[in-house]
Amino acid sequence: MEDGSRPFAKNLKSEWALFWDSIAGEDEEGENEKDAFETGKIEILNLEHLQEITKALSQDRKRLNQKLESLNKEIELNSAKLESIRHTGGDEEETLKRINELSDIGQILSDQLSKLDEKIKWTRVRQEEFLSEA
Repeated sequence: MEDGSRPFAKNLKSEWALFWDSIAGEDEEGENEKDAFETGKIEILNLEHLQEITKALSQDRKRLNQKLESLNKEIELNSAKLESIRHTGGDEEETLKRINELSDIGQILSDQLSKLDEKIKWTRVRQEEFLSEA
């Protein structure tokens, strides 16, 4: 790899940490375990490293999709609640506020999923390059 790979590794490490800080929260299992990007030095990516990264990113994508599914279910429940409130003439302000909050969270999660998909795509392209060179 070129010397330019070191800044990429640093950027990847920073983005990874920011990504996890934004979605992991306190309920994440293995909270005491440090992730490889925090504890290790990444100097040169090889095929094995790329496969590990791809696997981890895929697992992260699965977790993120699960969070999105839960969020969508909560939005649906609140939408049904809103309809009931509208039929009974109740105050819908609190429910509307919650739906808007959930929608904002959903947008953030969708953006993170998009970024994660880009990282997965990048690692898979690098893996194909390694395999074609071998």
